[in-house]
Amino acid sequence: MNGIDRSDFNQAEEREMGERDQARIAAREPVTVVQETLAASDLPFDQKAHDLLIRGIDQVATDWVHELEHTRENSKRVEQMVLERATKVKADITALYLLGSAALAEARRGDDINERLAAELDKLAEERAA
Repeated sequence: MNGIDRSDFNQAEEREMGERDQARIAAREPVTVVQETLAASDLPFDQKAHDLLIRGIDQVATDWVHELEHTRENSKRVEQMVLERATKVKADITALYLLGSAALAEARRGDDINERLAAELDKLAEERAA
């Protein structure tokens, strides 16, 4: 068809689907975890290790809190932008509504003027004919 051998295309597609299926199956299989054994110590940990652990945990907490504050600020900015855009869209819709109403009123006024002019012309034509 159009100079393209469809069987090659179908074979390539089937081969790709097979590779994806194998990757999915491999992802489901449990992963073997190798755990390194450490030498036992007499003390759980000394004061220096304790202080390092506490400082490390404080640093992790500070980093996470900073990231959460940053995320919160970004969310507030996005929220403000959404509210501003919604307000602008509502104002534009209201302006379009008012413009349409004014155009309709002007069209009716023009129709009324045309009807009165036609009636006056008919009267003048009847007076001249009489």
